[in-house]
Amino acid sequence: MASVLAQTERDWELLLIDNNCRERPLATLAVSAEWRGDPRVRIVRPDVMRNAAVARNAGIAVARGVWVSYLDDDDAWRPEKLARQLALARRSVAPLVLCGATFHLDGRVRNVQCKTTVWRGDDLLLGASWGTPLLFHRRADCGYFDGSLGAGEDAEFAHRVMARAGATEVLNVPEPLVDIFPQPGPRVNVNFAPLRSAAARILALRPGFYSRRARRRYVLRTLLAVAKLRGQPARCTLLVGRLLLESRGADWRVGANALAVTLGLFPTRWVS
Repeated sequence: MASVLAQTERDWELLLIDNNCRERPLATLAVSAEWRGDPRVRIVRPDVMRNAAVARNAGIAVARGVWVSYLDDDDAWRPEKLARQLALARRSVAPLVLCGATFHLDGRVRNVQCKTTVWRGDDLLLGASWGTPLLFHRRADCGYFDGSLGAGEDAEFAHRVMARAGATEVLNVPEPLVDIFPQPGPRVNVNFAPLRSAAARILALRPGFYSRRARRRYVLRTLLAVAKLRGQPARCTLLVGRLLLESRGADWRVGANALAVTLGLFPTRWVS
């Protein structure tokens, strides 16, 4: 909340989606007067509390702004986040733009998406990061997240928006505008079926748009992610070898992450 209030861009509305069914509704709590008295802040309590996709859809449904961005409750925006992405979005012909982020883990940080100003072609499938806090898009005709997906819904949503608009490239602010504090080690959500469904839909959206090599690498990455969620170190090892051959070594970080998680190496330093 504080990171939104601190934005240099002041023309925004904040839709706080209160979908924690195990806690009392926020509207009944004595919460900070700093934002409860701000007319730009609205609490939305959805009728259905199933997953993150449903929560975001509840916000999209009542949003009044031209542009939409997202913030999970365990992350934070840098002060220039909205201003920088808004300026870039107004110059772009694509319906959405991205930005960089800093991942914070025990004893180390990692910046992602901070060296590229535009993603195009195969890099839209293999290089770009589609985490929801990095998305900034037009509200009109964006559609909704697929509420049946409990994983991979952010990438599926973004690729669907791009395919609908016929976008061949996406601009990116190459700076860490979001601080992400991921859960290290084993995930709470280990449902791998939606992850495979999301990947299959992404590939089916634009037949022939991505090269065969890129599609093979993407499939191997998805299979590796599923094996990691299942905790299958032997299968992970096999898939890492195939992925390194297919990517000519470029996907070494993806492989290292999967092996570290499934083998329980440095559990507080690797993202599940």
